[in-house]
Amino acid sequence: MAIKIDQHRRNSSASSTTEGPSTLERLTELLNRDISLFGTSIGLKQKESLYYELGILLSAGLDIQKSLALVEMGQKNKKFKAELRQIREYIVNGSSLSEALVQSGKFTDFEIFSLQIGEETGQMNEVLEELSSFFKRSIKYRQQLLGALAYPVFVISFAFLVIYFLLNYLVPLFSDVYERFDGELPQITQNIILLSDWLGANSVYLFLTLASIFGLLYWQRRQTWFRRASSWLLLRLPIFGGIFQQLYLSRFAQSMALLLRARIPLLKSVQLVAKMVGFYPIEVSLINAEAEILRGKLLQESLEGYSIYPQQLLALVQVGEESSTLDAMFQKLSDQYNEEVEQKTAVIGSLVEPLLIIFLGVLVGVILVAMYLPLFQLSVGAN
Repeated sequence: MAIKIDQHRRNSSASSTTEGPSTLERLTELLNRDISLFGTSIGLKQKESLYYELGILLSAGLDIQKSLALVEMGQKNKKFKAELRQIREYIVNGSSLSEALVQSGKFTDFEIFSLQIGEETGQMNEVLEELSSFFKRSIKYRQQLLGALAYPVFVISFAFLVIYFLLNYLVPLFSDVYERFDGELPQITQNIILLSDWLGANSVYLFLTLASIFGLLYWQRRQTWFRRASSWLLLRLPIFGGIFQQLYLSRFAQSMALLLRARIPLLKSVQLVAKMVGFYPIEVSLINAEAEILRGKLLQESLEGYSIYPQQLLALVQVGEESSTLDAMFQKLSDQYNEEVEQKTAVIGSLVEPLLIIFLGVLVGVILVAMYLPLFQLSVGAN
């Protein structure tokens, strides 16, 4: 009898909402899908599904080999299915699940160490549930990040394409007609025509320059200078900077909560989160905090010198350390930041969408008015 876990999850998700997707949600749905370059990595959704289904099957009393076989049977992605088959073969040959994941080379230290703790303490089901929840939350964080950027980037890119089309194709048509006129054109029309002529003469060089800049930035994206500069710029964006800060703080707090609940020592948790948080200011602060903790400082004392952490977070971390409830405090912080990000992105989405449409309309309108203005003047003069 097949266990239709995916169908159960889809039904649960469908019953939790009654409203159709908004324009922003439809746009980000495509961007939120897992993309694995050259098939060398496992997406967040695949990992979340793997841990969720393994947790259910192990809770039902099946052993790890049978559980992996059932999960493998339900996979449609051939590469992921082959990866699961390889992991199952490692286990058949005597490896534990955590050792099999190490051999596969496709899983992080964070996952491997968590599963190892689960195997040693007999809390595998709890660890699998926590990992599933973690990756589900990570997917949500990515959706929030894309939701904050996707629609503005799309509209602005579309606006530039429309302007490029107008300046490269529409304006030259009017320019040819106006060359036959003896009268002086309005200043705004002259400026638009000059811009069109410049773009026509330099568009190839402009494209090559932009492509080179983006290529260089992509090539340097893992370098320290680029990560430092991009994070500095990201945190200082108007409106969006605070959202990105809370988003990464929520990811940091959720990771710490998961590791500490799994009985992983604080120092090891800090090491693992520093590797996986993926945001330069937090990563650097945790690497330095590791050395401070080894010298006997508390985590709160090690983090308080970094502006990325607000005073409220530091205060709750201090309370958690003093009361031995650090995991609960981090979970509280994660939930709080996550809720605030959801509220802010919803408000910004509803405000930014009409503003960007107005922005696009104004740009197109200025070009069209500039091109038709001489005709209006000739018509008025003729009358």
